[in-house]
Amino acid sequence: EVFAICDAITVLRDGKYIDAMPIDNVTQDMLIHLMVGREIAELYPKDANIQIGDTVFEVNGLTREGVFTDVNFKVRSGEILGFCGLMGAGRTEIMQGIFGIDKISSGTMKIHGQVIKNPSTKKAIQNKLAMVTEDRLRKGAIHKLPVRVNVSLAYLDSICSWGFINTKKEIKDCNKMIKSMDIKVADIEQELGSLSGGNQQKAIIGRWLLTQPDVLILDEPTRGIDIGAKSEVYKIISSLARQGKAIIIVSSELPEVMGISDRILVVRHGKIVAEKERSEFNEEDLMKYAFGTHKPQ
Repeated sequence: EVFAICDAITVLRDGKYIDAMPIDNVTQDMLIHLMVGREIAELYPKDANIQIGDTVFEVNGLTREGVFTDVNFKVRSGEILGFCGLMGAGRTEIMQGIFGIDKISSGTMKIHGQVIKNPSTKKAIQNKLAMVTEDRLRKGAIHKLPVRVNVSLAYLDSICSWGFINTKKEIKDCNKMIKSMDIKVADIEQELGSLSGGNQQKAIIGRWLLTQPDVLILDEPTRGIDIGAKSEVYKIISSLARQGKAIIIVSSELPEVMGISDRILVVRHGKIVAEKERSEFNEEDLMKYAFGTHKPQ
């Protein structure tokens, strides 16, 4: 929008004036560098030394009638598996079926080789799956409640006894997560809605990390947050992969999903139509699969 409608641009970073110039004198890469303080290539911290291990989670023939059909894939420890495709292709619906938000018609899911029977959201959490939803504003956060409550929501079962919450442990764990995620907050009793979009998103990711998941699904993890906060989220994702977590990321932004994924699956009309390893990533090729215009060699 800035490039489309503005004559001049002024860049601020961390409350300080950085630069000002006519819009014709700045490229998108230059602008990102001024906003973030580093080159665009540094936005996607890809650690080539992360060891990808054995299969953690596996989906076979997953189907929800009229929504997605015969979905098959595996994700391994330390791997970041990307899902891309056009809006409405069925990416989010597949993830909601996996996490038990929506009922599936047929198919199986396995965690560490064990079939998840009668899948539901509760079963998903019990089986060490976690999901950060794409709609942070309506489905991911309770804006009027404190940061403490928002962060501890998903793991309360583990700190409750006879219906009472171990508040001391809750506060300790929340503070530890806020520190490790570098969430900028004055106090854990501050309303979540008063934080910036990036800090809200880090708090939601922290909520699920308290459940100690083996598989973390991130649906549009950087939607609606500024470029600096995006870089911080990418670093968190890379760090989780380094710890051996199996990461599934859904994104509408091809540079993002290509920048951080080890492997990409393309979804079109509720089906996986292509699978590409990192060495095969090509933006134009992926878009052709997404649009259905790819021609076999």
